[in-house]
Amino acid sequence: MVEAVSQSKPSIEPWVFRELGLSSLGDARLTARVLRLASDLAAHPDLSLASIYEGDWAGLKAGYRFFDNPKVTPAQLLAPHQAATWERCAAESMVLIAQDTTYFNFSSHVATKDLGPIGSGPEQGFLLHSALALTTGGVPLGLVAQIAWARDPETRGKSAWRKQLPIEEKESYRWIQIQQQIATHVPDGTQTVLMGDRESDIYDLFIAPRDPQQQLLVRGAWDRRLEDPPEQRLWETAEAAPVVGTMTITVPRKPGQSEREATLELRTTIVQMARPAHRAAATPVAPPMTVVLARELAPPDERKPIEWLLLSTLTVTTGAEAARLVTWYSYRWRIERLHFTLKTGGSHVEDLQLETRERLERAITLYSIVAWRLLWMTYQVRVDPEQSPTVAFSPAEITALERLVTTQKPARPAGQPLTLRDAIRAMAKLGGFLGRKSDGEPGVKTLWRGYRQLQLLCWWDEVPRHPS
Repeated sequence: MVEAVSQSKPSIEPWVFRELGLSSLGDARLTARVLRLASDLAAHPDLSLASIYEGDWAGLKAGYRFFDNPKVTPAQLLAPHQAATWERCAAESMVLIAQDTTYFNFSSHVATKDLGPIGSGPEQGFLLHSALALTTGGVPLGLVAQIAWARDPETRGKSAWRKQLPIEEKESYRWIQIQQQIATHVPDGTQTVLMGDRESDIYDLFIAPRDPQQQLLVRGAWDRRLEDPPEQRLWETAEAAPVVGTMTITVPRKPGQSEREATLELRTTIVQMARPAHRAAATPVAPPMTVVLARELAPPDERKPIEWLLLSTLTVTTGAEAARLVTWYSYRWRIERLHFTLKTGGSHVEDLQLETRERLERAITLYSIVAWRLLWMTYQVRVDPEQSPTVAFSPAEITALERLVTTQKPARPAGQPLTLRDAIRAMAKLGGFLGRKSDGEPGVKTLWRGYRQLQLLCWWDEVPRHPS
């Protein structure tokens, strides 16, 4: 495999133009620079800027200058990709919005400014909340929102004080912010289902005004008092609800754990949560919500069983409808995979040495768009493996992949058109994927390694040949 990074850069990929070509940065030179940076980061996701631009001092200086430009905000960088994402959403009648919060630890870069605490120890960094649009089949359509912030070290250990703050001044307000931001962009005729883990079990979110096109699907964290049924608790009511069916979901691989299938028993009912005891009498009562309790049957001895208590504004009357909500919630793992890709699955953004949080936020915004692209490839091929590879690859990439499949095993029958699955697996093998029957489909980390090698092969094809 080709390992060295060349001073001559490969062409800017068509997908980069689609996602970032309409950047409104106020300067054509800045737009050209962001296109170049995104292409180079995608081609070499695991390398530092210094390594990407080794021997190219002008390119390295331009990259650092771009991330240091106060006129370029993360919101501006994300905006054209958001617009492209909403265009893709317009083709869907229902879109899932998977949300997750992660933190970035830059403690090893002691010179980095404007960081804050990220735990109870001395670690320093900042947090990022991302919202990823998905089809109801689990294919990532793109990022529709990101919010980054650093915690104030003066408020550490003051949880009682923070509880007294209005919701607008709490970290948990980000869930409502995302809901409000999305409402102004959702295409006509498209419904959205905002999904969150246990952090999103927030009473203020349940009572916040919602656009009629918005629905909620969150995992319950609290055993809340109920208004209806009266004098009961949420968990006991869910456990007493009738069983409406069983289903099987795929639990994604984790470090040290392979992907597996889990069979879940489903119970469902409708509840109305009571106003929290500490809230003022004028606080609205939450609307009735559907509860789906999904509990794993006969989990493997070494694995923690799946147990989700889901709360939704969507109506469920059958076992099939309950299973649909559980399936949708299982796709929330996609946003965790995106954050994993940013941190350890490909980009290693915590190794960036850009000296200030503002520069890091700009860089991570670009890396997030690149990470989405690889995530989209990972799951699009599982939904429609026989489609043409032109949906994901440029002509130059397809040419390189056509060559590869003639040398890789198992051999493709002569004359058979290259499919998206053929192309994805050929690229994945460049990243170390073995392609055995027991291996399943390649994951995003392997695809990212393979993508880097594919870009280098495409660059090699572009290098002019001179007779010796």
